[in-house]
Amino acid sequence: MLAAMPASVRTSLRILATHRALFSGRKTGWGVSMNEAEIIRVIQVFDAHQARWALVGAHAIGLLTEPRATVDFDFIVEDRKLKAILRGLTAEFGDLGEQDVGAAIRLTAIDVDLIRSTNHPLFREALERVHEIGSWKVPRTEVIIALKFLSAVNPWRNQDKRAQDLVDLRTIYHTVGSDQLDREEMIKLAGMVYPHADREFRELLEKIDRGDPISL
Repeated sequence: MLAAMPASVRTSLRILATHRALFSGRKTGWGVSMNEAEIIRVIQVFDAHQARWALVGAHAIGLLTEPRATVDFDFIVEDRKLKAILRGLTAEFGDLGEQDVGAAIRLTAIDVDLIRSTNHPLFREALERVHEIGSWKVPRTEVIIALKFLSAVNPWRNQDKRAQDLVDLRTIYHTVGSDQLDREEMIKLAGMVYPHADREFRELLEKIDRGDPISL
């Protein structure tokens, strides 16, 4: 039996449910809303197949900062277990509405993204460098910040989302506190994004420290 869902994730689901109740009948642009029991069933499938996994995305950010209303659950999962996981989730939920978007399998029927661990070295690091909140696995904060940097410099990502990635990065950095973070580890991790990215990332941290406007 899994431990209770982290409080911030539960709060996020409640915020989303309240939003839906207030604006029912309007087009919000948000998809399916998973409830607590359903998302726990997703994690039980991961564990039933002894697959390594880690929660990332907005829900992981909420664990470090504050909850936000978000539909998607993003998980990095062990690539070699991906087919077994998909079979297990299909058995639990039926048609998943699978969309292969390269780096991930998007499950539109349950608003879950399964990110392939082999798609980028940082994804593998996210599985290696985890801590647990109850039975929920989350990458170490340094890895989450490096992942936000990866998203912010992704030229194929929506410009508004890239801007939000930078805001998230700065918010995590300030909320957790620079004195609680391993700066050199973060810079080393960011260096995996592309050649010499460590220099750009170091300059970004220096701008944040000074309170300068940030952009990439």
